[in-house]
Amino acid sequence: MTVPENVGKETERFRELLLFGRKKDALEAAMKGGLWGHALLLASKMDNRTHARVMTRFANSLPINDPLQTVYQLMSGRMPASATCCGEEKWGDWRPHLAMVLSNLTHTLDLDTRTITTMGDTLASKGLIDAAHFCYLMAQVGLGVFTKKSTKMVLLGSNHSLPFYQFATNEAIQRTEAYEYAQSLGSQPCSLPNFQVFKLIYACRLAEAGLSAQAFHYCEVISRTVLMQPAYYSPVFISQIIQMSEKLRFFDPQLKEKPEQELFD
Repeated sequence: MTVPENVGKETERFRELLLFGRKKDALEAAMKGGLWGHALLLASKMDNRTHARVMTRFANSLPINDPLQTVYQLMSGRMPASATCCGEEKWGDWRPHLAMVLSNLTHTLDLDTRTITTMGDTLASKGLIDAAHFCYLMAQVGLGVFTKKSTKMVLLGSNHSLPFYQFATNEAIQRTEAYEYAQSLGSQPCSLPNFQVFKLIYACRLAEAGLSAQAFHYCEVISRTVLMQPAYYSPVFISQIIQMSEKLRFFDPQLKEKPEQELFD
């Protein structure tokens, strides 16, 4: 392999300084000449403070928007700068930065989770809702309530700061239902209590479109979910499910006859 002439000269200078025992000068020359391998190896054989200083200078020699900066900062126990700056043009694509975090978790759960959640907050503040919600899912942030200002995510891919009917679209409900289904396939299935009200809204929309059988099936599915964790749901919500089911049976005689309370027996 041919070594570039300038690298050869810098290496020769590094070697010459070490021949005279000038380790500090050799270290400085190596860093200025970009001989980071030599600089890091030499620093590792000196004191801890010197080694840390060289490591910092090496990291700072990388472009600030390089995903390598993200992983090095995370490994140093700091929240990466990309977490609060992603989404800006000069930072480029946010996804490599998130991938660096997810692929190199520090197992310091608080730092990992805060980094990913902060990245989501930053993207959300720039209107990148899909990107923000993906980060929140990776940080295992649960679905919140529409009326709560501190909520980060209610329906996937939909901005809950919008008026309700612009926010709670059929597409947003369908996306979130797909996520709920994916969750149900896991080894520890879990329900999404805050999502059930939107499934009931969707059932009402199906009924209004004349799709009574599909709407009734939604009521059955919601009822089974409620029965898994009844303490999460208000009596008013449970009553609304029963009333909706009864209306559907009344207007569509073809639906299977069931006693009023059968859904919750």
